[in-house]
Amino acid sequence: MLNEFVNFPTIWSQMYDHCYENYKGLTKNPKWLLMRKMSRFEAGRNIMKYLSYSSVKSHQLSLTNKDSIFPQINIDEAVTQLKKEGFYLNLQLPKKIVREIVEFAKNTACYGNRKSQLGFYYHQRAEAEAQLKKNIKVGCYFNTAELCPAISKLQNDSQLLAIAAKYLEKEPIHQGNQLWWSFAGESSDWERRQNAQMFHYDLDDYRFLKFFFYLTDVDNTSGPHICVRGSHKHKKFSHVLMRKREKDREIIEYYGEDSFVTICGEAGFGFVEDPLCFHKGLTPTEGDRLLLQIEFATTDYGMQNDNRDTSNLQVLN
Repeated sequence: MLNEFVNFPTIWSQMYDHCYENYKGLTKNPKWLLMRKMSRFEAGRNIMKYLSYSSVKSHQLSLTNKDSIFPQINIDEAVTQLKKEGFYLNLQLPKKIVREIVEFAKNTACYGNRKSQLGFYYHQRAEAEAQLKKNIKVGCYFNTAELCPAISKLQNDSQLLAIAAKYLEKEPIHQGNQLWWSFAGESSDWERRQNAQMFHYDLDDYRFLKFFFYLTDVDNTSGPHICVRGSHKHKKFSHVLMRKREKDREIIEYYGEDSFVTICGEAGFGFVEDPLCFHKGLTPTEGDRLLLQIEFATTDYGMQNDNRDTSNLQVLN
């Protein structure tokens, strides 16, 4: 009985997430909801791959590294590593691009805990928390490609598109960008669950991938990204059937701790990941982390972008 009581918050959270997903899908995009139900199963992904196959191999695009800021990338090596491990490291942003995005982040309002009415500037976080009388764990930006030319340039980079095209085996469609701060400090289980700081995998399409770039130095104390090697191809059936946020113990028991890959790097370091891998961001304890995510898929359901009507965005006084 005690164990049931202890686990009740987790069970309630899972029920809430499930109900909210169904509500959001039914009211905004039923096609997206169907994808979320089917894509967790390999058979579902394979069926959709077969149905969407084109005799014209659209993924064999005439993409070159002309004007790319990543001319050094070996496309074949990146895709081979992605297929095998579920991720590929060693992308590197030029310092100029890093400076531009960081400057944008420090001079543009971010939104606490992803709430459009909780806007504040990075240097005003303490004031915002005092005004709200609660902690703010993440600060997200909206309309990033429209407002930040450097991010717009990245989402259209020919080398990133080439990796996406070859991996997805289809012409890549840009699903959206996400730029956010993860603020240092202690977090509860609920906060970690809400902010992707517990192990999970994503279901944004039948085939998709994400590019990540650190805009601040990231070590073991400042929120490194952790992914589980090979988990995009092999999962415990219960993890497929009952998708939820998993505690470290559950993942270690099945995949082994040696499958954990902790990704650290200086500002500008980047990597690409198949988000069907189990992954999470560690909660920063010393130093805030600024991260940019750029996502490509085979379909855009209109659910992953950061586009917001500016009339609905409010900055705290």
